[in-house]
Amino acid sequence: MLRAIKKIRIHEEVVSQVHDLIKEGRYKAGDQLPSERELAETFQVSRTSVREALRALETEGLIVSRTGMGNFIAELPVETLVASLAKLLIEEKNALADIFELRKLIEPQIASLAAERAAPADIDRMKRLLEKQREQVQNGATGVDADSEFHFAIGQATQNHAIEKLVSGLLDVLSHSREESLQTSGRRQASIDSHRAIVTAIEAHDEEEAREAMLRHIQQVEKNVFADRKKSSSAQVAKKSLEQGSSYLDALVGQTKNTNRMEET
Repeated sequence: MLRAIKKIRIHEEVVSQVHDLIKEGRYKAGDQLPSERELAETFQVSRTSVREALRALETEGLIVSRTGMGNFIAELPVETLVASLAKLLIEEKNALADIFELRKLIEPQIASLAAERAAPADIDRMKRLLEKQREQVQNGATGVDADSEFHFAIGQATQNHAIEKLVSGLLDVLSHSREESLQTSGRRQASIDSHRAIVTAIEAHDEEEAREAMLRHIQQVEKNVFADRKKSSSAQVAKKSLEQGSSYLDALVGQTKNTNRMEET
């Protein structure tokens, strides 16, 4: 299918290339960018276009300008990472699978660190939230609110503020899929059971078991979410087929009626 050709301004192309250089690891946090003159020569553009690109990069938070020193790649805050994940989830069709893969790499390690560092107050908080989730489910709710608070409490138990922010951001990004995974009573009880196993491991300061319990939990959530999406997709295909079949039958009946009228005439 033909598409309209998108017009790209010169400075936008410079911004895009700087993004690529960062992704490739050629520029890292804290690295200084070449001067405006050097960038203009490298990209074969005017210094005006370079200045516009630098302003755009600074607005995005990717670089910081230091008076008398130059432009540097920014130390990206956790919020920027979370915003990028949210954008990915919205724009990319298969992004949820990638984010679950990310969760399986990160969250078991967070649970392990919580098992190492959790204070009695942290464990008490998790137990209270587990009881809150049980009560919510008992009253007919999904328990998603207590579920989210529980995962945040694990982040807090690491005593690491950057991890707290990361967990908080991931909870926001995945709130819809978390709700999806708790749509039946069996799944809600399974979530409670998984959380209980995680708390037990953290309370025992068993780092390996905490890691394994969290991994099993995320794998189960992932399985539930994608099973639901597969069912939804199959239902839509079946509905479309029925609609197409109905349209064909209507056309066939109409054609038969017209033929009968012509024969009568």
